[in-house]
Amino acid sequence: MIFTAITVYVSYINFGVMNIVIALVIASIKATIVALYFMHLKFEDSITWVFALFPLSLLALLIAMTITDTFTRVVVP
Repeated sequence: MIFTAITVYVSYINFGVMNIVIALVIASIKATIVALYFMHLKFEDSITWVFALFPLSLLALLIAMTITDTFTRVVVP
């Protein structure tokens, strides 16, 4: 509830370019809390951590490849 209130409060403040970064940081913190406590990952064994972190590594790879493709394109006039 606290992080939801922080999200709403921060949405009314204009940080310029940093709006997206701050929103993603708050969302990442909330997702970590949900995974650790509500999904009980904090108290699980290591194989469960492998199954939980493997999709996140694939997501990071997908985002990295997309960013690489986007920033290396040549603009054709």
